[in-house]
Amino acid sequence: MSVRPGDTARDRWRDFDPILFATMLVLMGFGVLAIWSAIGLPPILTMNGGTQQALFGLFGIALLLITASIDYRFLNTLAWPLYGIGILSLVAVQVAGVTVGGARNWFQLGSFLVQPSEFAKITTIIALASFIASRGEDMKALSSFFTAGMIVALPMGLVLIGPDLGQATVYVALWATTMLVARTRMLYFFLIVGSLPVGVWAIWQFVLAEYQKTRFKVSYDPQIAPLDEGFQIIQARISIGAGGLLGEGLKGGSQSQLDLLGVRDSDFIFAHASGMFGFVGMLGLFLALVIFLWRCLKVAEIARDQFGQCIAISVTGTIFFQAFLNIGMNVGLMPVAGITLPFVSYGVSSLWSSLIMVGILQSIRMHHRKLAFKRS
Repeated sequence: MSVRPGDTARDRWRDFDPILFATMLVLMGFGVLAIWSAIGLPPILTMNGGTQQALFGLFGIALLLITASIDYRFLNTLAWPLYGIGILSLVAVQVAGVTVGGARNWFQLGSFLVQPSEFAKITTIIALASFIASRGEDMKALSSFFTAGMIVALPMGLVLIGPDLGQATVYVALWATTMLVARTRMLYFFLIVGSLPVGVWAIWQFVLAEYQKTRFKVSYDPQIAPLDEGFQIIQARISIGAGGLLGEGLKGGSQSQLDLLGVRDSDFIFAHASGMFGFVGMLGLFLALVIFLWRCLKVAEIARDQFGQCIAISVTGTIFFQAFLNIGMNVGLMPVAGITLPFVSYGVSSLWSSLIMVGILQSIRMHHRKLAFKRS
């Protein structure tokens, strides 16, 4: 009995993308070093944030490899049970979670905090991709477009209850990028864009808390509250500028050394790293991120079915938007939203969810030949 191309485990692992994996490791290594520095340069073997992040990363890579070895189409059969688990976790955290930074979006597990909204992103992506793939040409119907929106609106609404506006906007991004490859009518998008001014006004008037409104205002003019909400933005800009061309070394910039830059191991890690590595180092980070996103898009190009294509596009859009939002708030282009820089910022939930998503992308690459053979 002959073995068809792509049937053996060896064939599948040959399609594992080493460039995607390598650039991911570069980003993770960059993050470990920056976190280790942000804690205050303790001995390298001390169980501090940087060492913990490295251990989290090793376990997360194991999760990635396990996920990659499983045929991604199996997720299609589990899409709705997984979606239900994600929704239940978001409900449970509002009942039994702990409050961090004014948002009840965390579970306390021993000495660690776990953020279920990070993992609910994955289950939402899978459910949305499954729905779109099952509808096919019927996605042109308004009812299908509306249902796809509700699939994302439910978890997004639960995240907003937290409240966590930054994480909620990520759900919007994953919906928008996924719908771009769905067989839907562009007219629906135009209607949404046309209604944005009214929607933004309504959100500003009736949804956003006063502190969230202040965050928007000070993002563009931190001098409104230079000793309060605008303080971190001012310090972040100073830290980025003080890094110069080559940076100030492992101790970080002056703002970090003087302990003026807060949350520098997660939300403002870009500003801290800029003080460490300077313009040249951050240019290298950007290059690694661009190559990583390019390889993610290549998975969407390789995918042989709409389920895989939707997942690949959604994962790419999600990671891109998170990086854009995090870096944007560090340089003052976006409001401070408490969003991590994927693979770089400290946090087990953000890191593991990103690694699992990369594992799904690798699975799409490794199992696409089976579908190619069936079509031929």
